[in-house]
Amino acid sequence: MWRVQVMLAVLMVALDAAGQWAGFGATLYPEKLRIDAGLLRDAIHRTHPDPYRYVTRGELDAAFDAFIDSLQEPLTPDRFMSKLMPLLSRIGDSNLRIGLDSAMNERVLGAATQLPFTVRLLEEGLYINEELTGFRSFDPGARIISINGIGADRIVRDLGQWVLTDGANETFRTHAVEREFGWLFLLTYGAARTYVLEVEYPRSGRREVVVRGLLWDEIVRSRKPDGAALHPWRSAWDEESGCLWVSLTTLAPEALLKSGQKPRAFIDAMLKDARANKARAVVLDLRGADGPELGMAELVFAAIAREPFRLLQGITVRATQPQALPGAVEVPADFVASIDRSYLPAQNGIAALRPDDPRLWLVAPAKRAFTGKVYVVCDGGTRDAAAVLGMVAHRTGRARLVGEEMATNAHSFTGGRSAVVTLHNSGLRVDVPLLRYIPDGSTEAPADHGERPRYPVAQQPSALMNGRDAVRTALIALIRETR
Repeated sequence: MWRVQVMLAVLMVALDAAGQWAGFGATLYPEKLRIDAGLLRDAIHRTHPDPYRYVTRGELDAAFDAFIDSLQEPLTPDRFMSKLMPLLSRIGDSNLRIGLDSAMNERVLGAATQLPFTVRLLEEGLYINEELTGFRSFDPGARIISINGIGADRIVRDLGQWVLTDGANETFRTHAVEREFGWLFLLTYGAARTYVLEVEYPRSGRREVVVRGLLWDEIVRSRKPDGAALHPWRSAWDEESGCLWVSLTTLAPEALLKSGQKPRAFIDAMLKDARANKARAVVLDLRGADGPELGMAELVFAAIAREPFRLLQGITVRATQPQALPGAVEVPADFVASIDRSYLPAQNGIAALRPDDPRLWLVAPAKRAFTGKVYVVCDGGTRDAAAVLGMVAHRTGRARLVGEEMATNAHSFTGGRSAVVTLHNSGLRVDVPLLRYIPDGSTEAPADHGERPRYPVAQQPSALMNGRDAVRTALIALIRETR
């Protein structure tokens, strides 16, 4: 009887969705989709700084040819985008981003309901992480068995197909599915007014829960605050371990500016606190942190460095003739101006940064840099500037990495300024990175993976149920034992 009730509830949800969800726009004829695909191919060949790392040019062209030939029926923009994802994944670049145009995004977010909770994707399964303010639909530790009759394993697999990663990295895919779960679920399965979940609790077994979907504006208004104006950078002192725990949730300058924080002032205060408390260890928690400006990584590492260092051994570009690109490709003016000034003449279509460029200079440690033990905590959301900070800390031997493999490739990665490609017929927007960074130092990571921690630690279901951070608990215990 219980199974019949679940099936009936799922059927009602499907009928409810069919009655209210208008989709992602009108269908486009194959001829128009082929034009968009051809434009995208040309833009990638001419602007992406490293498109042939995991696939040869010939193989990439053959893949585009096969894709274009496969476009035999009308598609909506979202379905066209979904078909592009396996093709783009062959390039292996998480900074190659594709999405709906802004007008369609706004229309969809204004009309479509989403799931009213966040999730955690652990090795043991998919779990409810946090409900929106005022909701009490789930007990702590709820593991998702299915949503609207779709099994959790299939949901994770389907949603993961929207995520482009650096090479074979899977930790970033996991992080992206967690972070964008509601939106990716909407892209994959459409919207409904209500959702039927089958969940399993640690003590009471399986149960059916029906939740009401919310519009994006409702989600924003209902979302639990991160505390009273919590800043992106914050620190906490642990007396027993003699450790200063420093959480850097982003290395994006605009995010810090928006919060009112001044990076240099924070670093100075952090070092002052470490000296006042006679700290034995500092932990830099970079989980979920990103940011395009490598200068931020330089600023933070200087605060713990013991000797001069540099973040990069080189930068390369391939878009050496931006003025000749098609009109659908928009390149930042400052990038165009920097080509002749900052880069050597191109060799085989690739231009390298001049060796006397300040970005390749050695940087001195801060005057009163911390000299004790340092740990860096990372995960699948640690990327770009934050990942470089973790890499240099690990490779110079200054810090021990703890947590999970970082999202950014350990050998070279793209970033910095991007070209914006507008696919006229579908309206899709593609951001193509213009720079390839080669981090300094050596790594033992495989060619298609990110820097890996010396001490692998991940969140646990039991800790999730009790509202604890298993990674922090384990590291603090380690530091206390070695005090």
